[in-house]
Parts: sequence; C-alpha cells; structure tokens
Amino acid sequence: MRLIYLLLLLAGIVELGIGLGQCVNVLVEDWSYQTVTGTFGNPGPYSVFVAVILPVEWAYVLRLRTFGRVGFGEKALIALSVAYALLSLVVLPLSMSRTSWIAAVAGCGAVTYLYVRRAGRARLANRLMGVTFCLAVCCVVWSYGLKKDSADGRLLIWKISISMIRERFPEGVGEGRFAGAYGEAQEAYFREGKGTEREGYIAGAPSFAYNEYLQVMAESGLCGLLTLLLVVGYSLYNLKRSERPDKIAVSGALAALMVAAFFSYPLRNPYTFLLSVCVLLSAVCFPRGTERKSTRTACYVAFVLGMCVFTVRTGVRYGLWGDGRTARRQWESLKPYFSEGRFGDIVGNYAVLYPYLKRDAAYLFEYGQCLSQTGAYEESNRVLREGLERSSDPMFLNIMGKNFHCLGKDALAEEAFRKAAYRIPHKVYPLYLLMELYRTRGCEEEWRAIARRILDRKEKVASPETEYIKTKVREALSSVRCGV
Repeated sequence: MRLIYLLLLLAGIVELGIGLGQCVNVLVEDWSYQTVTGTFGNPGPYSVFVAVILPVEWAYVLRLRTFGRVGFGEKALIALSVAYALLSLVVLPLSMSRTSWIAAVAGCGAVTYLYVRRAGRARLANRLMGVTFCLAVCCVVWSYGLKKDSADGRLLIWKISISMIRERFPEGVGEGRFAGAYGEAQEAYFREGKGTEREGYIAGAPSFAYNEYLQVMAESGLCGLLTLLLVVGYSLYNLKRSERPDKIAVSGALAALMVAAFFSYPLRNPYTFLLSVCVLLSAVCFPRGTERKSTRTACYVAFVLGMCVFTVRTGVRYGLWGDGRTARRQWESLKPYFSEGRFGDIVGNYAVLYPYLKRDAAYLFEYGQCLSQTGAYEESNRVLREGLERSSDPMFLNIMGKNFHCLGKDALAEEAFRKAAYRIPHKVYPLYLLMELYRTRGCEEEWRAIARRILDRKEKVASPETEYIKTKVREALSSVRCGV
C-alpha cells in the first residue's frame, strides 16, 4: 500500500506544483480562477483530484508525532504529506471549486475521527465528528451564497434529472446519452410552462448531472444505481472489518469521493475516474490484516489487474492512446481551418475521422456545421441528430433549422427553432432565427411579436453577439415603421 500512496502523493504534488504556478498568475495578473486547472484544463475535475488524495496524505500528517520513531520510508511519506497538505491549503481556495472544499472537509474529518477513535478517545472522536459535520454544512451554505446562480442551476439540473429518471424508470436512457435526454426533458419542462422565470434565466446545456448517483440512475437505470451502491457499500463494510493500519487513509479518500460524487462528476473525467477506481479497489481488494500471505498476494494481483483493465478501457473510451488519440490530434489540427470558415477544405477530413469520433458531441457539431456550409443539408441533419443524442446544446437544433429552411421545409425549420428556444429560454439566437424565418415568409404579426420578445428578454451575461442581435431586431422594426 505504501507504494500506491507514494504514487498518488507524487501525482498530486506534481499537479499541485503546476496549480501553484497558475495561482501565482491569478494573484499577480488577476486572471480568472478558471486558469487554476493543473494539467486537467478544467478546475472542477482538477480540484476533485486534489481533494480526494488529500485525506490519504492527512492520515500521514497526523502521524507527525511519531516522525522520530519510524523508518526512512515512513519519514519520507510523512514529510511529503505535510508538503501536500500545505500546497492544498493554497491551491484549493483559489481554484474556487466548492465541491472540492466540501469533499476535503469530509475526507479529512473522517480521517481525524478514525485516528482519534483508534487512539481510544471515543468521546473526543464523536465531538470531532460533530465539528466536521458543522464545518461541512457551513461550507455548503457559504458555497451556495458564493455562487447563487450556479448553485440554483445545479438544483435545476437535479430537478430535471429526477423527472428523466421517473419517465425512463427503471431502464434508463442509455450509457453516454444523459446530455441528449436531458436537453429533451428541459425543453419539455419549459414548453409545458412548468419552469419559473428564474429557472429560465439560470437554465443551461449541461453535459453532466453534477451528481453521479442521479446520472448513473438516469443512464443505467435502477440496475446501474444498485451496482454502484453495492460497490460503495461493500467497500465501507470491508473497511469497517479491516484491521489494517492504513484503512484510515482509504476510508478518508472514500468519504471525500462519495461527497464529491454528490456535487460533481468524478466518474466522467478519465483521471478522476481512475483515481476513483484506485480508491474503491483499495477498499475492496486489499486484505483485512489477518489473512495468510497467499491471500494478501492474491489481493495485490487482483488490484493490479483491476487497475490495468480500467486503465485500458478508460484510455480507449477517451481516446488517450491508439487510433483514438491520433484521430483527436488530427481533429485539433483542423480547428484553425474551422474557425476561419474554410469548411470546403476540411469537410472530407472530418468524414475520415467520423468512425473514431462519432461519440463526441463537439466533433459531431463541427462536422454537421461543415456539411451544412457546403450544401449537404440532409447529411448535415443526420450527423446533427446523432449529436443531439449526446448533447443538450440548442445550437444543434439551430443548424438543423437552417438546413430545413434551405431544403424548403419551413414547418420543420420552425419546429427546430422553437425547440431550441425552449431548451434554454434566456437565449435570443433561436428566437432571432425564428423571427427571420417569419419575415421571409411574410408573417408580419408573428415576426413582430418575436422581435418584441427578443428586445424584452433579460440577458444572463452581456455579450457582443446578443447586442448585435438586438441591434438587428431594432433595425428591422425601424424599417417597418419608416415604411422601408
């Protein structure tokens, strides 16, 4: 186990070192907190990665009193763990990841409770557990007030996710199809008039449920949720029976992971997913402390094989190596041409990459856009429909509506624009496209009504694009008043 802890510690320190450099940029140059991402490119998974490892290292920090009585290997782990804890105190606050704060408090609190209880001070341990619970509640309340719109947005996501679960219970919508099903459910929610004005203002197009328990049940149904709970439950049961001295560290990491899974998506990022697998396998596979040597060896072999299997599967799924990685590199090389609008030059390259990237919603959107811009409207809509199964973004519907209009299918174009407008009610672009469709069809009363809705729509975030659309709408209304 020490070797595993050392590897986690080194990986965490490397990430914290990179994050610390990014924190310096934040403090010196006043950059956005979004730059504190380590090598992850996203502050959410990065902070969860750091927070889940932190309880393991905190277990060694608590052994600091024994520093003079242990061997060199133990001393090295304790010293590095102290460094990890200190770096975490700098990086985690500046990452602005509320989930990581709550997970870190829960994980380190669990480690402290078990450590004190093992020392025979049960009453003090119970008090510490109470303090930890209060701190976690304070973190939740403070985090809610810190980013109220974001927190309310997650509550809306959970609300829509629960409605999805009810509708597709008990089978689920299918692995990897949460975002597409969520977009349809949110569209239906606002179309039926169930959403409030506040909910329409905070609605977005999420790729995750920001709650692994809800997302697993939404995708894989009751069977998937029961499997997840069975694995977590057996891990907790195995740790409770264990006599291993390192069970405290694993218990803390598991507590942090369980809390992070309630507010974030640790199973959807390849690196936090592998970290989660490592924690669960550590709880399930390793012996309880009294088994024979042959049993311990078998447990270590099972752990190594399990990590190898999940690493290979994760690498294939996310394109971290092999043909998938090559395809993603080629896709990245096409992005500058896509941004420049050279769709005709690259549409053939996108077609070649389709077998490798057909499960990636962002790729499908760009490929569909290329096909649309080169006049292949039917093929574009076919690709965009595949993307809609994996994305809740209304831009897929906007492009499909344009394609239908070019094909002379204005009724289908109107429906596509309306669906896009209901998905995220505060967006004005779908309404603008619908207004222009009515103008081309000579529907004077309809397009004026849509124009007034656009001008009255409250902006969630001021942007040049939204202001440009409103300017065009005002010009259109002015031209009518002037008799142009």
